[in-house]
Amino acid sequence: MKRNLKDYGLLVLKGMGMGAADVVPGVSGGTIAFIVGIYEELIDSIKSINGASLKLLFTGKIAAFWNAINANFLLSIVAGIGIS
Repeated sequence: MKRNLKDYGLLVLKGMGMGAADVVPGVSGGTIAFIVGIYEELIDSIKSINGASLKLLFTGKIAAFWNAINANFLLSIVAGIGIS
């Protein structure tokens, strides 16, 4: 999926919502991810970190690894969670 800077900013905000939800008992970041509509992409991106993608990393194909795991998306979400 092609995203611009504004889209990544919104992903950081959604990540911040996920991080804030983790502090509240009974609410998880996954619930917030589902509500804001990024749950499926988040799960797919996490599942893409497997033997095949790690082989790309360890053979020095960093750009291919980055694209294979949807790292721009994951980095934006993790940054938001960290900020929160």
